[in-house]
This record gives sequence, C-alpha cells and structure tokens, in this order.
Amino acid sequence: MASAQAAVLNAVREPLSVEPLAVRDPRDGEVLVRLGASGVCHSDLHAITGDLPMPLPCVLGHEGAGVVEKVGAGVQRVKPKDHVVLNWVPFCGSCWYCNMARDVPRLIDLYRAGKLKLDELITRRYRLAQVNEAFTAMEKGEVARGVIMFE
Repeated sequence: MASAQAAVLNAVREPLSVEPLAVRDPRDGEVLVRLGASGVCHSDLHAITGDLPMPLPCVLGHEGAGVVEKVGAGVQRVKPKDHVVLNWVPFCGSCWYCNMARDVPRLIDLYRAGKLKLDELITRRYRLAQVNEAFTAMEKGEVARGVIMFE
C-alpha cells in the first residue's frame, strides 16, 4: 500500500497535522490523483473553526490539481497520466458547473499561450509544512488566494 502526506484536522480550532497516510488502490469508479497543488479554501477554514461540522479526523484540501496515478474499474473519463483539476462539486454532467468543464481545454490553451494570467491571481504559495500558516493568514484576511504546493 502506498503512502502520502496529508493535512489532517484532528480537533476543531487546533493546528492541522501533516501526517503520512496509507493510500489504498482506487475502488470501482474511483480515481487516485497525485496532487501538485491544493487551494487554501474557506470551506476548509470553516471545518477548522467548527463552523462546518465534519467527522474528525479528516483530511483537508478538496480543491487542487494533479496527475492521475491509477483508476478503478469502470472509470472511463480519465486514465493514468492525465492532468486533472479537483473541485468540491461532484460531476453530474448536466448542471452549470459541469457544463463549464467544456471550456477547460480552451482555458488551459490560453494559459499555456500566456494569454490567461492565472499566476497573478495567487497571492501566496505555501509548502505543505506551512499549511497552518496559510489558514491563519486567510482567517486574518492577509491572503485572498493561497495555494499549497506539493513539491
């Protein structure tokens, strides 16, 4: 069984703990993604503060980007080595959020061509070990769009 580092919330209003976790192979319909970056999200901050009750312990970091490592049986939309973006909204294929996904390849092309300046929107980058600093800065209003980098 493989392992990975994760930002774990063990108790409300306590610092996150960066811990090694065992990672099982994906089951039917699941995808295993190696994250390159994860957003510092207000939903996660609400879990930390207890405003959004979550069963504890829990792993935070539901918005991100990475590369597909493995796919479970029945997965057809992606394959290993595909680059993907993760979001908190499950993919239904018919709502406004899902229909936006048709624009992603065009947006990626614009970004790669230097015509979509996404990097300028990131106010600060953090290493995984700085995850608590990132959420503290967000809570204080010092950072609008922070990103945790997994390098």
